[in-house]
Amino acid sequence: MSEVQIDAAAFHRRAKRLLDSLKSFDSVLIIQGRSDEKNPYTKTIATQMWLLGYEFPNTMMLATESKLYVVASPKKAKILEAIQGTPGGVSLEILVHGKEADKNKEMFGKVVSILKSSGSTIGVISKETTGGKFVDEWAAEFAASKSSFTEADFGPVLSRVLAVKDDSEIKYEKTASSLCSAVMRDYFIEEMASTFDQEKSITNEKMADRVAAVLTNDKLAKKLFNKVPMLDMAEWSAQPLVLSGGQYDLSHDAESSTALLHAGTVVCTLSMRYFMYNATISRTFMIDPSPDQDKNYSFLLELQKQMLGWMKPGESMGALYSKAAKYVQDQRPDLADNFVADCGSVTGIEMRDGVHTIAPGSAELLQANMVITLRIGLQDLVNAKATDKLSKTYAYQLIDTVLVKDGDAAAEVLTSCSKEPNDVSFFFNEDEATTSAKPDVKREAKADSKRESNGAGARPSTRKSAILPSKFRSEEKDDESTTRKRREHQKELLARLLAEGRRRFAGEEGDDGEETRVVKKFESYKRETALPREVRNCKILVDERADSIVLPIYGMAVPFHISTLKNISRNDEGEYVYLRLNLVSPGQGVGKKDGLPVEDPGNTFVRSLTFRSTDIVRMNEIYQSITALKRDQIKRETEKAQLAGIVEQDRLMPTVGQRPARLPEVFMRPVAEGKRFPSALEIHSNGLRYMAAGRGAGSAVDILFNNIRHLFFQPCDNELLVLIHVHLRNPIMLGKKKIQDIQFYREASDASFDETGNRRRRIRYGDEDEIEAEQDERRRRRQLNKEFKEFAGKIAEASNHEVEVDTPFREVAFNGVPARSNVLLQPTVDCLVHLSDTPFFIITVADVEIVHLERVQFGLKNFDMVFVFKDFKRAPVHVNTVPMTQLDNVKEWLDSVNLPYTEGPVNLNWAQIMKTINKDPAGFYEDGGWSFLAQDSDAEADESEEEESEFTVSEDEFEESESASSVESEFGTESDDSDDGDDDGDESGEDWDALEAKAIAYDEKRTHPAESPPNRAPAKRARKK
Repeated sequence: MSEVQIDAAAFHRRAKRLLDSLKSFDSVLIIQGRSDEKNPYTKTIATQMWLLGYEFPNTMMLATESKLYVVASPKKAKILEAIQGTPGGVSLEILVHGKEADKNKEMFGKVVSILKSSGSTIGVISKETTGGKFVDEWAAEFAASKSSFTEADFGPVLSRVLAVKDDSEIKYEKTASSLCSAVMRDYFIEEMASTFDQEKSITNEKMADRVAAVLTNDKLAKKLFNKVPMLDMAEWSAQPLVLSGGQYDLSHDAESSTALLHAGTVVCTLSMRYFMYNATISRTFMIDPSPDQDKNYSFLLELQKQMLGWMKPGESMGALYSKAAKYVQDQRPDLADNFVADCGSVTGIEMRDGVHTIAPGSAELLQANMVITLRIGLQDLVNAKATDKLSKTYAYQLIDTVLVKDGDAAAEVLTSCSKEPNDVSFFFNEDEATTSAKPDVKREAKADSKRESNGAGARPSTRKSAILPSKFRSEEKDDESTTRKRREHQKELLARLLAEGRRRFAGEEGDDGEETRVVKKFESYKRETALPREVRNCKILVDERADSIVLPIYGMAVPFHISTLKNISRNDEGEYVYLRLNLVSPGQGVGKKDGLPVEDPGNTFVRSLTFRSTDIVRMNEIYQSITALKRDQIKRETEKAQLAGIVEQDRLMPTVGQRPARLPEVFMRPVAEGKRFPSALEIHSNGLRYMAAGRGAGSAVDILFNNIRHLFFQPCDNELLVLIHVHLRNPIMLGKKKIQDIQFYREASDASFDETGNRRRRIRYGDEDEIEAEQDERRRRRQLNKEFKEFAGKIAEASNHEVEVDTPFREVAFNGVPARSNVLLQPTVDCLVHLSDTPFFIITVADVEIVHLERVQFGLKNFDMVFVFKDFKRAPVHVNTVPMTQLDNVKEWLDSVNLPYTEGPVNLNWAQIMKTINKDPAGFYEDGGWSFLAQDSDAEADESEEEESEFTVSEDEFEESESASSVESEFGTESDDSDDGDDDGDESGEDWDALEAKAIAYDEKRTHPAESPPNRAPAKRARKK
């Protein structure tokens, strides 16, 4: 935090613009709670970045007509003090939110008073929500006065303020535009042309990953961005998008498909940001285009030129879209239905401004110094002259980042990459015009094997044997080169992780890394009159209705809530029965309850009470009643804890008018109640439904699409089950259990089929029947795989691809012990999973911060893996006893999914490490972050390995050693001679034909001993004396 510096001049200049926009609002309240990695683009964060240059979590901004108030933590307040009192700036008052609840309450009360004195109309960003302890404290204090205020949406006004850029913002926008233009112009075009020219096979997704890796490759980044200062502030706004092969999704949230990059029409979209300011460029490339395709592209290019001329200050965005649509209708009415639904929006700190959109009905006006992502496109076009199926459907898209100029000048295009037809058209089949252009089926079938030769798209191969695959030294050099590249990539990943961590935790305070323990208060009776009448007898009373025990102490009835009772014991001594009640109090034992929170540590606590009586029957009844009451209370607390993480789901909307798609005769894990019975899994409008059979018949298990985080399909190849596995975002209740993973499966082997008693078995026997049975089983497995895979695809389609199907890669799997037993862990596109047995194991790669490999040292057969999550409150996950033979495969997989990893020789105390990090995460990254783990890892490999050895041998010494080794030993024996003879025989060798002839002769000799020649006396072996 000490390095955080705010530009005071820019802050006061922009804060004044913000205060000037409060025309129809008495005040504006902007609150940011805890950081949300899943939603980095919000107007609240954009406002903080615009004013301060940093994201400040747990901070409130209150703007009135003449003053700006900021509520922040002590550390943030100290930073903000540097910009306070600037001459000619806005009036700024800083209110400190600390750890003392009373002072915080008083401070929030002051904020409410400021709101009341300003007026009743408060501007808020109504479409955004945030959470956290800071927000909850404010909401509790503001609740009493909220009814006296009127909240109005300040979001559109804030969009207008952020839309117009000043000179420094325009400079950042131009730099961001030059970055994505350089990647498109100098990298992607050459990479795509090389791929098609050399007929390589690579998927659209892998090509996009190659482009994304440009920023992490220092050598390539310096080549592309040699004139860009502070290159570490450049990053991707969104994953690069590559579309080809008839699948063209021109929506804003589109993703690259896993289909092969097709030599037809290729659309590439790149979005980058520099100092948090976004820019986007998109180009369409045509391979061997037809005349109609050239004509359509030229028209799209002409339309963009027209729109650039229409983009002038004062022009309505809705009218701009209408002009474009009318131009298409007048010039090319056949393309009117193919025109995109919107033509872009204002960009800046927010990648897409939802208010300023060039779309029908938009009333927002263009203003000078607005930066706009101008997007035009034609989709669902049909190529009548297509020579293959994948080229029949195509689409065009052009996106440029433009600046609206003052006056009558046309908009300035900030992105620079040629889009002229001659520069985006490629011709590879000019010499083969008469040949058929059908896709090579064999080449596509071997795509997986060719991906390895492409480098970036290769999957790590698993070595099945300890024998080296080759004896050539050149391949050993290739392995060394791969290891070196992996080390360089890991250095880049760790450096990027350090920079991202500093940016993520800038301005954020830590805690103990433990849950805040709240003082629990129990109330047995609100008033004395509520006590039962039986307490007058001055006896022990168990009041089940109030969950309390009333104990007589010095002639007075004192109630104790059952939650204050730790345990109870009963002892018989002679004619007396003793009841000992141990109460919960701080300072007991060494367990978790040792730090029991209390309001006043100076209070006196009762730890135990002992009662003695001769009435054995009554004391037994009291003991049983108290024990039962305590048991019921523990049960209720357990059920309450289980329901703590449950989020109420929406209702399932059944399919109406048609029969839902069904997968019959499948079992579910875990089982709801009783024995397992097969039932059907159905796909409905917004989710899945499984109708339980058996004892729980009639009860349904509903899973909504918006609650599915991962959907896995695992075939039954080398497995006993074929299954569809659902990993939920939020757990649901199944019976009395809270579950987050549900699996639907069918056994691959058919146990009901009798292979021994049929007629064919009695007539035919031997290998033929066994071969036919194996063929039947393989056929049955193929059918099961096809049925489950098609049903998983239907789930993805029904969810509009909000849920995508993921399949484990068995060829890169490795063994490990995540729980109690050694299992096979299989990577997928997004996860590392084990789905065959319970307990299921699923780790999402996107949630992982770093992976540490423990016990990596010479002489050990196994090592351990520790997955540390980005959410530091979450405990790290251990995978133990991974075979050392699979270490390279694990490293290759981690590197391929861009997960930084480190390694060390010993196991670490991760509970203490995470507690230390959580106390001060910002300071942790300022001190180097995870570099303390990287001392023995690939990222910090000893450079001495690359240096040449300093040990040298002179030629005289070398010849002397050779002559000494050639002298025959004086201690030779008979075995030495025999060994030499054997070696000579081995060196000469015999081919397979000679060996086979010898074997046949040996068999004939044993079968017909009478025909064999007479035995000869064995030759005596010479003995060396």
